[in-house]
Amino acid sequence: MKKLLIVVDSPGSADFIAPVFPLLQKKFKTFLVTVNIGLYGPYTILKNLKPLRCDHEKDALRLYDKIRPDTLLVGTSSLILGPYVNNKFIHLANADGKKIVAFQDYWANHRWPQNKETLYLWNTILTLDILGEKLLREDNFKGNIVVTGNPAFDKFSGIDIEKEKIKLRKKLNIPLDAFIILYAGSGTPQSWTEDETTFRFLALTLQEFTLSNPNVIVIPRKHPRDEESNRYQKLVSRFPIYNPDHGNKKYSTDSLLPIADCVVGMYSSVLLHACFLKIPAVSILLPEAGRARLRKIGLDNFPPNTVGAAVGVYKDSTRELMGVLNSIKNDPGYREKILRAQTQFFPFNKNKKTATETVAGFLRK
Repeated sequence: MKKLLIVVDSPGSADFIAPVFPLLQKKFKTFLVTVNIGLYGPYTILKNLKPLRCDHEKDALRLYDKIRPDTLLVGTSSLILGPYVNNKFIHLANADGKKIVAFQDYWANHRWPQNKETLYLWNTILTLDILGEKLLREDNFKGNIVVTGNPAFDKFSGIDIEKEKIKLRKKLNIPLDAFIILYAGSGTPQSWTEDETTFRFLALTLQEFTLSNPNVIVIPRKHPRDEESNRYQKLVSRFPIYNPDHGNKKYSTDSLLPIADCVVGMYSSVLLHACFLKIPAVSILLPEAGRARLRKIGLDNFPPNTVGAAVGVYKDSTRELMGVLNSIKNDPGYREKILRAQTQFFPFNKNKKTATETVAGFLRK
């Protein structure tokens, strides 16, 4: 059997590869390597698959020489603080003349500085959708581009949103007629200041919005790599904020999505989940916050905004955001316009295959 080495150094990459891994074991002698990046790293997600650990660049050569793979499958990364173990494996595989396949759990990953250094070494990249393919072509990627979808999103395909919404609200004792805003936090070590700026702006808007819409409830959810446990609670005042986690009962952000009437954030992947689930999504890209972060990686917008699948708010204007929220809450025609774009650009099983099957099928060729 040919040997496949898979290296992931981020939670998103781990979520992508987890459902695919068992299907690859039937075809390859498969080695899974995770890189530690803190408390909630890929090892935490993949530990049931018994991955190898390589937490330092200096250990990559020893592990590579031991495995000597035929193909390297590597998740693109948005790390800015290292360790850059992925890059080390890529250079080793390239020097060894081996095939290198990269995959994205998020479009912008390939634009991070450390990935720009290795982009030209990838033979193939697996991207999420036609928006991801468009960005790669704009960046003059010369290799093979395969649109596969994200296997981590397959779990949303069978969800009946309306049934789940009713069930979750009853379970959490939330009125069915409440307007629930789920805030997708981006408080990672590299973007927490911009995330707090964004949440403060949302809070300021809601202080006014809730005066005429008293049944609004906000559920803020922290990013998995957020190192601050109580970030949003300390920033809010004068509007209802709800935490569904009690005692040992913890809800993942994904599991709470069906409860939401609207998902708000900067450019979180949770906004993509909302697009797949046909829930209105709002990307707040203030000039000194979300917009500034995107510009650092060569994006001037969040791609779903450009096609109308999500709504972009770009001005530091509470009036503008309040108008968007009011339209989502009260204007069926406005919501229908968003739904049409989400259906066009974020379909499930377009080729009657799951993303998991598509990724595994390509790699097994």
